[in-house]
Amino acid sequence: MRLNNFLIAVLLVGFMGTTVFAQEGAPLVIGKDLKVGMPLENVIAKLGIPRNIIVNRGTEPQADSVAIEYQQHGIVIHAMSRKGSVEEIEVLPNFKGTFAEGIKLGAKFTDLIGKYGMPHTLSSKVARYPETGMYFMLEKEALVSAKVFARNSKIFDLQMINKK
Repeated sequence: MRLNNFLIAVLLVGFMGTTVFAQEGAPLVIGKDLKVGMPLENVIAKLGIPRNIIVNRGTEPQADSVAIEYQQHGIVIHAMSRKGSVEEIEVLPNFKGTFAEGIKLGAKFTDLIGKYGMPHTLSSKVARYPETGMYFMLEKEALVSAKVFARNSKIFDLQMINKK
């Protein structure tokens, strides 16, 4: 009996070690590894158990959402509580990966134009590409963070970013 428990413990530690190793492997690619619309189960399988999950209460139950924080990866995943799929990927300043088009944080505004074309609207702080659901936050004409939204998302953050 003790041998069985020992073997199970060794297998669990080995599995957990490979999961952590896989999470710290190649940098994430937004638009390939992580996409809006993908099931939350797939995100958790890829990134592991999150350290924080925040529930945001809406004005009605259909407007409730969750924010799943992966600080070690530099992202926050947002989903409507009743939907179960990714509505928004918030890319934080400590994100080390890339976007599917090869853009990284720190890229210049001219690099964004080269990959995505002219933004639909532009302010000194935000380059908006609503047709693709991408919003790039700029500081001194350099990319410092981003938000990617699912098409027709009801997430409150999208409503707020479009008001600015």
